[in-house]
Amino acid sequence: MTASYAFGDTATAEQRLDIVASVFDAPSRAFLASMVTEPPRLACDLGCGPGNTTRMIGEVTGALRVTGLDASEAFVRSAAARGAGDYRVWAAGSPLPVAGPDLIYARLLLAHLPDAPRVAATWASQLSPGGQLLLEEVERIDTGSPVFAEYLAMTVERVRTSGADMFAGPLLASLPLADGFRLTHDRVVAHPVAAADAAAMFLLNLSVWRDWGTEAFGRSAVARIERSLAEIRAGRAAAEITWQLRQVAVSRDR
Repeated sequence: MTASYAFGDTATAEQRLDIVASVFDAPSRAFLASMVTEPPRLACDLGCGPGNTTRMIGEVTGALRVTGLDASEAFVRSAAARGAGDYRVWAAGSPLPVAGPDLIYARLLLAHLPDAPRVAATWASQLSPGGQLLLEEVERIDTGSPVFAEYLAMTVERVRTSGADMFAGPLLASLPLADGFRLTHDRVVAHPVAAADAAAMFLLNLSVWRDWGTEAFGRSAVARIERSLAEIRAGRAAAEITWQLRQVAVSRDR
């Protein structure tokens, strides 16, 4: 049921996640602030990586306790080393190692898991009465840049090899929720990203799966995209890119 994280858990992958945390901080903070009106007793951050989102949840919601969960032992160690917190190794297909959280949050995690709607409904079933599941996934990415478009096509295929769908946002429209659970928020938010930041993320991804990309698309294609992304990152080439983020909230009845 689980799928491996397509971008790895190396130091390079961690560097990428730090950029992701910076790039998507504003829309995620706004989403949390609008949906969480009282400090949760216990919040769970699923797919916490090196702990950026875990700290964000604590800062925005004032949760009394936030537990960060990730399948990567390397990320969990890094998160714990960066600061105080409760971090645990956890496989996304298994029950949560804590009982009855009031808030469960996951950003861009379902994109790495097969059968995303069922997985999300399973997470919701572990909420305490009155609790919320908050999800953020990519609906689509809009760009007029041929380089960005070609890179994204490669990445979609890379994620697909692990059994998942990088654009998991549309899948959230059909969550198989049990009685007593309600979809209370479903919105797509446009989030323009600086081209240099996008190129930096893409280059780090490409460095992780270059061997796979070379085998699947050819050495010359990968090298060409890498050169073009480096030009954009350095500001020597122009590009525009906008993430369309689907933000979903599921509530459990009291």
